[in-house]
Amino acid sequence: MTHHIVPSGSFAISSRKPALPSGQEETMEAYLGTCVGVTLKDDQAKLGGLIHILLPEPTGTDIPFEPAVYATTGLPLFIDKLCSAGASKDNLTACIAGGALVGKISEQDLWLDIGGRTTEAVENILREQGVWVDQIETGGLSVYRMALDLQTLETKIEPLLTPPEQIVETRFQLGKKDLADAIHNVKPIPQIALKIIRMLENENYDMDHVAQEIRKDQVISAKVLNFANSAIIGAGTSIDSIDRALIVLGERRLFQLIVSVTVEIFFSQNRAGGYSLCKGGLFYHALATAMTAHEISVFSGRGQPDIAYTAGLLHDIGKIALDQYVMKDGPFFYRSLHKEGLELCKVERERFGLSHTEMGAMLAQKWDLPENLVDAIRYHHKPDFAAIDRQLVTIVYLADLLMASFKVGQQLTLPDSTYLQEALKELGLHPEQLTVVIDRIPRTVFDISMVHL
Repeated sequence: MTHHIVPSGSFAISSRKPALPSGQEETMEAYLGTCVGVTLKDDQAKLGGLIHILLPEPTGTDIPFEPAVYATTGLPLFIDKLCSAGASKDNLTACIAGGALVGKISEQDLWLDIGGRTTEAVENILREQGVWVDQIETGGLSVYRMALDLQTLETKIEPLLTPPEQIVETRFQLGKKDLADAIHNVKPIPQIALKIIRMLENENYDMDHVAQEIRKDQVISAKVLNFANSAIIGAGTSIDSIDRALIVLGERRLFQLIVSVTVEIFFSQNRAGGYSLCKGGLFYHALATAMTAHEISVFSGRGQPDIAYTAGLLHDIGKIALDQYVMKDGPFFYRSLHKEGLELCKVERERFGLSHTEMGAMLAQKWDLPENLVDAIRYHHKPDFAAIDRQLVTIVYLADLLMASFKVGQQLTLPDSTYLQEALKELGLHPEQLTVVIDRIPRTVFDISMVHL
């Protein structure tokens, strides 16, 4: 099986491939929440492709313009590229998927229906271009996998999560011993990361001492250099030593890298089948949330970007301790979240007696993390309850919500926009600026699942 993932804000085109042996396939794929995916094919020219669209139109923000990000600029370009490759517009047929709601909305909250506006823009363009739409699965709160079979150029649109054949009711709550065992069995975040987190909080550190500590650990050193040379960082030059990384990236960026790779070691305890929908899913979501939280802090002028990054990276640590129990109880979680539309923390409390946010706060306190980070971990689903640093908690809430909506396919969750309007207000942003915030999500976030540290 060969699956070519098309990240948000890009498109790919291919000629039809020769038939493969039975049971094998080669596909182009996109995982779609609020984003919209469009496949186009010309059977006569034996050409097809897929575009993964983030927003309906450009927002006018100051980031570099990339036309494939938006329906109004990306879809016409996609059609032109297909026709330049030999397709005929008269022979094109399309399929559309995605466009889910950011959260449950009322008529007064239609500004939240970004996916619906993107879908509408796509349909208008295809109508104007005379392209026939063969299949459409859009709207609601569903998450889809869209796949273009490169042997047949046929499109398959299916829910990312398939319902379990049978749900066995094995209701239980974790007792004190279960909680103690769950916490005890979690391998802690490496000490070097905890040191750096505390130093960033106090802004009191000796960079030479940090570099010396990293050099002592060959595993962490290798992971830091691997990450520093990845497309996610985009250093633009080869980095072959910790000292070189310090020169090229600077102290604060290097700190982020070190904390990220050590947290990845912590998240490696997680396996697909519990909270994760893919190998490394929890870490990929954490890293994407961290990068987005950093950008939200910079854009809004609220909080400290470095602290926001760290809080985003750590916000779901409680899931590691509870993952073994979710893995045993997957069908119940599927039904509760995706059939009944219940909020994740509510389902966890019903099943286990506590949520991943409460478990995460217990771990953070055990490791003596700063109180503002404990606050962000405990309340990132309910920022109104924040007791220490409401702006930090709000930034993490918004980053987590956006990743649950626009970077799907990594973990078992649904976006909860209950506090969205209040969150934007807390950060000094108007509802109409939500699309600008989304537009400013670092583009490399959408490639994170392709990075191996």
